[in-house]
Amino acid sequence: MSDAYEIREVEEPEAWDGFVRTAHGGTIFATSTWLDCAERATGCRAVRLGCFRGERLIAGVCGVEEHRGPLVRLATPVLTPHGGFLLAPVIAKGPAKLESEWHQAAPLLASHLLRRYPHVRLVQGPGLDDHRPFTWAGWTARVRYTYLLDPTDPEALWERVERRTRTVIRKAERAGFTVRETRDMDLLGRQYRMVYDRGNGPAPVPAATVTRLAALALDAGLAEARTVVSPTGEVASIVVFVRGWDTVHAWVSGADPAFNPTGATSLLYWEYLTRAGLPRFDFVGANLPAVAHFKRGFGGDLVAYHALEGFRHAGVRALVVLGSRLRSSLR
Repeated sequence: MSDAYEIREVEEPEAWDGFVRTAHGGTIFATSTWLDCAERATGCRAVRLGCFRGERLIAGVCGVEEHRGPLVRLATPVLTPHGGFLLAPVIAKGPAKLESEWHQAAPLLASHLLRRYPHVRLVQGPGLDDHRPFTWAGWTARVRYTYLLDPTDPEALWERVERRTRTVIRKAERAGFTVRETRDMDLLGRQYRMVYDRGNGPAPVPAATVTRLAALALDAGLAEARTVVSPTGEVASIVVFVRGWDTVHAWVSGADPAFNPTGATSLLYWEYLTRAGLPRFDFVGANLPAVAHFKRGFGGDLVAYHALEGFRHAGVRALVVLGSRLRSSLR
């Protein structure tokens, strides 16, 4: 078998998904089905690139092609927590062989991407944390955080939940709030907008894109949604959960701020995660103070992941920074 490396698109969804399922850094958000939903929701072409040694797929990268003014960049799709680079498992007695494989493949992928795209911005999933091949090549790696927990033993988990969170969960239960399944994505759009209509700044993603991607994910069997409802039938909040093969991700949500003091949203999360049936629960981000404070209350472990960004040259970086500042000034 040839030891030559080759970077090429992976055309067969089954081959790509088999690779993602066992790869370091692989999550449901890197699968062909999710990428197809993202492509249809945003109009951005999905890309799956593999690094092959001979005929063996040893590493890869995925994202979508986004048009930003005169530039086309490869990026993790909007509303997609993780994607980016992946590495196939390596059977070895120690970690050196795995690191060696990654340090062969990663620079090839990085240089290939910057020949193809002037700008690359990808959000890694936890589990592939060696970003040195990229930072050594001049890329930036910005740390982000989420909370992960094991929900399979609700009694043990309850002991880890902070007192303030236990208190509001019990408060919502006593008040008669109930958790229900829903497929009402118009409701998601309305309550998503509510979060930002109360002085929290512009929504990071248009509500129409949120509801479109959520509906596609539900139809594809990747997601399910829950609401929490008051005794008088008013919906306090809605959360869409994405189910991977071993992890449930609390993906996107909306809420009526009038119900914030009731504890209803905490009850929704608690009821769902204790019935999730999978060994891991990912709160999908804890990077803003208020969000981190809420999610910390459930007793999860703080886990870091990274956003990687590369530019073909300094001129592209300057153009991207200028465009970002202009967009911010217009908000």
